[in-house]
Amino acid sequence: MGMGGGGSDHPYNVTFSVSANNLFNRTNPSAPIGSLSSPFFGQSLSLAGGFGGGPGGFGGGSQAMNRRVEVQIRFNF
Repeated sequence: MGMGGGGSDHPYNVTFSVSANNLFNRTNPSAPIGSLSSPFFGQSLSLAGGFGGGPGGFGGGSQAMNRRVEVQIRFNF
């Protein structure tokens, strides 16, 4: 039995995990225009940024709002 094990007598363990971000591909608009004199008052003119703030996959812009599904398989022995 390994450290922190759940009582298994097998010398190995396989773990499957799935992580999804924006699974239903919903558009996430940014905050609406708050200026009363603007013709766009109350409308969102851009997409909300992602988390992390960088130019990579988790950064701002529309790329961060795309549907993302990650699958992971872990084998311990």
